[in-house]
Amino acid sequence: MGKKTFREWQYFKLSITSFDQDVDAAHVIDQMTWRQWLNNALKRSYGIFGEGVEYSFLHVDDKLAYIRVNYADKDTFSSSISTYISTDELVGSPLTVTILQESSSLRLLEVTDDDRLWLKKAMEEEEQDCKCT
Repeated sequence: MGKKTFREWQYFKLSITSFDQDVDAAHVIDQMTWRQWLNNALKRSYGIFGEGVEYSFLHVDDKLAYIRVNYADKDTFSSSISTYISTDELVGSPLTVTILQESSSLRLLEVTDDDRLWLKKAMEEEEQDCKCT
């Protein structure tokens, strides 16, 4: 069996903050808030092309999110979130996102012991997808 050189996904471990400890402590960032922030960042940076970037959540744990992005869109995704600061509409204070890790391999994502279960499930699903194609 030959080595697979095509990469379908790029994985991101992201952190979101307002840089105000009181604001951060008062708000739990759910998946809807994450999605709204990411969509705003993509739209602001790349307009209609940014809106077309597909991504999915592997896991959200308040201020941390694990995202899967089509490999072809990884640079667009990365640059849009690295340069965007939201308005105060989401939590009453501007939010910014930091890329903690970026990897083309799901197995290389750095997770805590609490995250092992969802990571194992995501790896099994990815393995099944590879067998089907």
